[in-house]
Amino acid sequence: MVTAQSTANDTSINLKNGSTVVSGDMLIDQTKVMKVPLASNPMNILRPLKNRDIVTVFNSIITASAPNDIIKNNSYITADGHISSKLNGPGIVELDADNKVSIKAPTSMVWGHKLPYITAIKNGDTLTIKQKDKTIKTIKESDINNDTVPTDYVTAENLKTWMNSSQDGSNITLDYYLGDFNDKRNGVYGKENITRDFGNETYGYMRNYTPGAPVMVYEHNATETNVSSAVSTVEYLPEYPTEIRASNAKEFAVGWNNTIIPPHSAAHGKENVTFTSIAESGAASGSATHGVCPPGRSLRDAIMALGNPLPVGMSGAEEAILYEFRPTADVLVTNNGDYPIKIVMWTEGENGDTKIYTTIYELKDNATYTNMTTNQTIKENSTDNSTT
Repeated sequence: MVTAQSTANDTSINLKNGSTVVSGDMLIDQTKVMKVPLASNPMNILRPLKNRDIVTVFNSIITASAPNDIIKNNSYITADGHISSKLNGPGIVELDADNKVSIKAPTSMVWGHKLPYITAIKNGDTLTIKQKDKTIKTIKESDINNDTVPTDYVTAENLKTWMNSSQDGSNITLDYYLGDFNDKRNGVYGKENITRDFGNETYGYMRNYTPGAPVMVYEHNATETNVSSAVSTVEYLPEYPTEIRASNAKEFAVGWNNTIIPPHSAAHGKENVTFTSIAESGAASGSATHGVCPPGRSLRDAIMALGNPLPVGMSGAEEAILYEFRPTADVLVTNNGDYPIKIVMWTEGENGDTKIYTTIYELKDNATYTNMTTNQTIKENSTDNSTT
């Protein structure tokens, strides 16, 4: 984390319990570590001795006091209080009941969720900017610019347009954070911290998807297994322009490609994709994004083959995507399995001959899955032996 925050009990520990850390972060400010008389706790001199910190050992003997040992486990903590290069991936700060610190290495797969952080509420000719439930400023339309509001998700110009067209009390989210992690770590706020802790690719994924979307922030030592596949074809329909339909089909594949859904949860596709509407009298809006039904069938069939329910916004018919549902941002796919899945979609060919392929990969933690498989094999062998 870039912004250091002190714990309640020891100001030398720069980060809160549950904070994310990566190699190179400063965890302990050595200048703030309290010194304790050796007579009351002689064990405090052991760590400087072990680290061959001759200066600290000498000063401790001369002054009869040594720095309070606040480290529970130094596997990933260097002698000068930084996170060592031994830590692979985003670790977690853990403080025990005695305020001793250690670093927990990440599991092979870590995911969080894209959650609202900063919102703007229209109040007459002003915007109230809130950070979660706390008001941080009030600004007029003329003061909206890149320096006064976050503009990574909503540009200053788009925010002004929204303000002029919205009713009082309306709100819009300006920034998001990553929270609700599967390993219970604290939320990570701000682009700088998110990219620092999890990388630019994670932040890019987060920006592309809808609010609430699950976001895989770390994957290591996991196996991707092809568990389901399906294919469909755009075909030629004389009543609708084939070229537009094929373009929409390809955009659908882009909108769902590489979407990851954790176990026993659901996710939408990307929201920053563009479809071309075609006049359609059967739709309430008077138009529809024809061409998304063939890829919708491909995705639907691959997902349901795994025992998952029919995605929200889809039907079981040839016209797979229901009218008034946006093909990626509104359609909701559920993963009822015990492992995360990755949706991979791509297209081949042109016009009515365009084929849309969907493959579903199951992501398994090699260490956990290997242990589960080994234990199951032992159990089965034990059962077989007991019956012979």
